[in-house]
Amino acid sequence: MNKKYLHDFGLLCMAIVALSLIARFLAHGQTLAEYEKEKEASSALNSSSAVSTIDDNILDSNASLSEASTASTTDVATIAATKASTESAAEAATDISEQTYAEGFTYSELPQDIVEKISGVSYVDNSNISLDELRYCKVLYNDFDGNVQNGELICNEQIAQDLLEIFYELYNSGYQIESVKLIDEYDGDDTASMLANNTSCFNYRVVEGTQKLSKHAYGLAIDLNPFYNPYITYNKDGSQNISPAGSEAYADRDASFPYKIDENDLAYKLFTEHGFKWGGNWNSVKDYQHFEY
Repeated sequence: MNKKYLHDFGLLCMAIVALSLIARFLAHGQTLAEYEKEKEASSALNSSSAVSTIDDNILDSNASLSEASTASTTDVATIAATKASTESAAEAATDISEQTYAEGFTYSELPQDIVEKISGVSYVDNSNISLDELRYCKVLYNDFDGNVQNGELICNEQIAQDLLEIFYELYNSGYQIESVKLIDEYDGDDTASMLANNTSCFNYRVVEGTQKLSKHAYGLAIDLNPFYNPYITYNKDGSQNISPAGSEAYADRDASFPYKIDENDLAYKLFTEHGFKWGGNWNSVKDYQHFEY
């Protein structure tokens, strides 16, 4: 090999070394093999990062679904609890508004239609008894023909249960009562109700011939079969005033006649057992139809 070829070969080697140094500098001091290894590692890291991101997204999605499921379950539970609470409250309200002693024998707070019916008739605004203290009673009774009838009474809440129990016993025993209607059917007129032999309880009024409120005004008295068990007052001359008119034949309590209330009568026994007083035991007047609490 001559000197010319040696010189060219040396220049080629120097060029190769120079290019190698330049390439390493451009690769931040890495060899091509090192660069390839770093590239592979970077690719693997990016792949792992992508998988991690996907996993995180899946976890976030699952968490959202779990939260939605929990919220949905909570909403269902809340709705169910609210419904149960509402039903329970409705049942409680029903229990409070209507009490049943037996089939056909109930009492409740005054229904709105009854309030409208009695307002300005048997009930007037006053400071002695409120509508809230009164109860509307439904009872069954046997009329004078032996037929079963539906009756209604308004009374003080204190005696509502007692009246149901008493009328239930009277009904089961076949005790006969001609009529059991609100006195409002007679425009609140006590005399008209007695003439019809109607059994009634509440009526905001005074005692006949006085300025004193009757026990009826508080719903604490009841008049039973009044035509056959009249109200009697006595004059100084010994004469009697018998009410209602036409019931004079029944003022003689020694006489025997149907529907007479005396101490052997079932109504007398039941009412007195429940703590009522009988007007037939009074001295200055006799009110044979009358039981008061």
